[in-house]
Amino acid sequence: MDDSELNAIRQARLAELQKSKPPANDVSEMKVSMLSQALENSARERLSRVRIVRPDRAEAVENYIVKLISMGSIARKLTEDDIVEILQGLSRDEKTQSNKIVFNRRDDSDSDFD
Repeated sequence: MDDSELNAIRQARLAELQKSKPPANDVSEMKVSMLSQALENSARERLSRVRIVRPDRAEAVENYIVKLISMGSIARKLTEDDIVEILQGLSRDEKTQSNKIVFNRRDDSDSDFD
C-alpha cells in the first residue's frame, strides 16, 4: 500500500467516527436552550455571576435544573430565589458529605510488649 491509499483509508475511518459520535456542541446547545426556557432573566444573571466565582457550582446547578426539566418537575420559570435555594441545598449537601470522624489515639507509654 502506498501513502495515498493509507490516507484515503484514514480519512474514511475518521469520517465514520465523526458520524457515529454525536458532537458535544449539540449537547451544550440543547442544555443552553433548555436553561433559557426554564430560567427568568434574573435567575440567568444570578447563575452567570455564580459561574464567574464558582464554575463547578454553576455547572452543578445547571445539571440539576436540566435533570428537573427532563423529569418534568418544573411547571414554571425559575426565579432568582429558586436559584438561591438550589445553591443553598448544594452547599448543605457538601457540608454533610465533608463531615469526617477523626480518631485521636493516644500513644501507649506502657512498654509491656516484652
